[in-house]
Amino acid sequence: MELQVRHLRVLVAIARAGSLNRAAGELRLAQPALSHQLRRIEQLVGERLFDRGPRGVRPTRIGELVLARAAAIIPAFDELDRDFRLQQPSPGGLRIGWNDSSLVPGLFGCVERLLPGHELTSRADLSHSRLVTQVAGGCVDLAVAMICGPRTLAVPDGVRAERVVVEPSFVALPSRHPLAASPVVELDDLAQEQWIVSSCGDGCRVVFREMCLAHGFTPRIAHDVDALRHRLVSGEHGVCLVQPTTPEPPGMVIRPLAGDPMKVQHVLLWRADHPLGDRFAAVHLAAVTVYERLVAQNDRYRGWLDNGVA
Repeated sequence: MELQVRHLRVLVAIARAGSLNRAAGELRLAQPALSHQLRRIEQLVGERLFDRGPRGVRPTRIGELVLARAAAIIPAFDELDRDFRLQQPSPGGLRIGWNDSSLVPGLFGCVERLLPGHELTSRADLSHSRLVTQVAGGCVDLAVAMICGPRTLAVPDGVRAERVVVEPSFVALPSRHPLAASPVVELDDLAQEQWIVSSCGDGCRVVFREMCLAHGFTPRIAHDVDALRHRLVSGEHGVCLVQPTTPEPPGMVIRPLAGDPMKVQHVLLWRADHPLGDRFAAVHLAAVTVYERLVAQNDRYRGWLDNGVA
């Protein structure tokens, strides 16, 4: 037997009740059966988790550590169960899944304008394959996903995948970097840099490594992160690839890469049989306009496009 989430739920119930008798009532178990379960769990952990006394039970030091972990693990499993179980859309609700696309804020505005009366909620997921699964399973109604490189997005029957845009990746550098003044950066000039790379799956890191290898070097990945990449760059802890519409925060500059070695696709996903499927097509067209507006607001990227390089 291995320690499972159901065992953690038992421990939490015992700690909350403060006694085996009360916990047994809450769990609808006989008290001897709960005592037996607790002994088995303690055998698995290898330590006593509760001190028994005339006034009930109290967690031991190890018990407190296990309960602290349980407080984080149980909600995560509950969320996983909720998100990946086939769900029916709530009346008047609209759920959007997304990863790190710059389109997202503008997309929300499109949805609110084109689908008035639908309460908008969202959830982020860095994996585009999981977003596809969530759309197909009805966990989200609409999703915007980013795909690195020239790969196609595999979707099951019944899921529509409409590309919004294909854009080049730019590079973010500390503002005091020797190449910060260059209008265009050669990728092989970054061979000795420390790279800040997202830890998401779906092969993005493979595409990134292949890009670097094609330019004669193996990248040194110093920071494996999903958030705060810009702050790490501004703090002079490395360089990273960014979307070309990204604004420049203090301490960081964004430059094009010569030859556009990395392309990124932004794709909108929805189920063809969704009640709002026909209107989602209008959302897709509006998302294209959102991207054009982002370009118009970014002098650096607009100039790059006007020169016919990207």
